[in-house]
Amino acid sequence: MKRNWQVCFTFLLLTALPVFYGCGLKDVKTKPEEYLSESQQTAMLTQLVLKTAGKPEGFLKREEMEAYYKSEARSYFWHFLHEKDGRYYFFISRPAPSLYGKRAGIGGFFTSDDRMSVRNYREVFQTFKLKPEEMERKGGILFEMMVKNMDLKDYQPGGKKALNEEWIEFPDALNYYDTLSSAWKTRLLP
Repeated sequence: MKRNWQVCFTFLLLTALPVFYGCGLKDVKTKPEEYLSESQQTAMLTQLVLKTAGKPEGFLKREEMEAYYKSEARSYFWHFLHEKDGRYYFFISRPAPSLYGKRAGIGGFFTSDDRMSVRNYREVFQTFKLKPEEMERKGGILFEMMVKNMDLKDYQPGGKKALNEEWIEFPDALNYYDTLSSAWKTRLLP
């Protein structure tokens, strides 16, 4: 009888351990459609594009500006989205000047009361230009670290992980994200 109890306990322990262990290792790389409807995705991505796309040149009419940003939005790709503690963490990419179809990635977070509007926007990092498959892999690693509030310095220029590979372009020793102007700025050289 005692032997049967030990076998049952061992079996229960071995089957329950992976379940409990796996709970702490939940994958945070989720697709936007797991959180947002199609109209919410479009509304939020459009606002992210307005914050990250280059400004059109010249004096344009309202319709021309809308057409410009709609065109920009079609070239963006929303890789990951994760909601945690009232913040929406995101990783998106946009085309970058390249002969090889490379893209530049942007990781950051924002808040939203209605899942339609972007508030308290902040960029945490921008990647170097990467090929699409490399963007998905490296962006996924950086995204997960960002959501888990891990230090990304090793992936910045001069960091341990960035010695032989390009990961994060900004921030670096000179460039930082200014939350007041919602833009990347350069520190003055000493």
